[in-house]
Amino acid sequence: MIDLYTESSPNGFKATIALEELALPYRLHHVNIDKGEHRRPEFLSLNPHGRIPAIVDRETGIILFESAAILLYLAEKTGRLLPKEQRARWEAIKWLQFHASSMGPILGQRVHFEIFADEKIPAAIDRYRRLTDDAFAVLDG
Repeated sequence: MIDLYTESSPNGFKATIALEELALPYRLHHVNIDKGEHRRPEFLSLNPHGRIPAIVDRETGIILFESAAILLYLAEKTGRLLPKEQRARWEAIKWLQFHASSMGPILGQRVHFEIFADEKIPAAIDRYRRLTDDAFAVLDG
């Protein structure tokens, strides 16, 4: 059984979707970020950075955080979603890393500066709009 600690957010949905697609049994633990539950010692013991999602695989004792690491682990655990052939495998890993290091952070910054920031900073908004457009152009290509 896998314990999944997450919140209802785009980042939090990644592990949930993978667990569902792979039909792995799991227990969902809602981490209410608005109430600061991601900063409580019990959650920080799973992820010292205090970010969702995190998983605990009770079968193996493995504790993971960071979406890409969780997705790789679940693919390895089940032998699904990740090709065995080396070239195809690394092609999939490359795009997973592009998502983890580019798409997620860039979109997160764009949403922050455009929607949630108390002070609207035009240069930051323009920068993250441009970077987002560039990243989507890569995907479209």
